[in-house]
Amino acid sequence: MKKVVLAAAVTGAMITAPVTGALAAGAAGEFGNNCAFGLTQGVKKYTDCSVMEKIDGKVYCFSKQSAKEKFMEDAEGNVKKAASFYNDNQ
Repeated sequence: MKKVVLAAAVTGAMITAPVTGALAAGAAGEFGNNCAFGLTQGVKKYTDCSVMEKIDGKVYCFSKQSAKEKFMEDAEGNVKKAASFYNDNQ
C-alpha cells in the first residue's frame, strides 16, 4: 500500500514539476496564452499552456491535445490565421 501511494506521489510530482517550473520562470505563449487553434476559429480561449508546441522558437498554447493536433495539420497557415485574428481583436 505504501509503495502504491509513494509511486503515485512521485509520478504526480514528475508530471507537474516541468510545467510549474516553466510557468514560474515567466514562460508565456504567443497570443497571451490563448489557444492558438481557437484563434483560427475566431475564438479567444485563455489556457494554462499545459498543452503546447514550440514552432520556430515560439511557444503556442492549446486548450487540449486534439486542438493542438488539428492546428499542427497546417502549422504555418494556422499561425498566420491565429495571428491575424488575435491582432485584430486585442
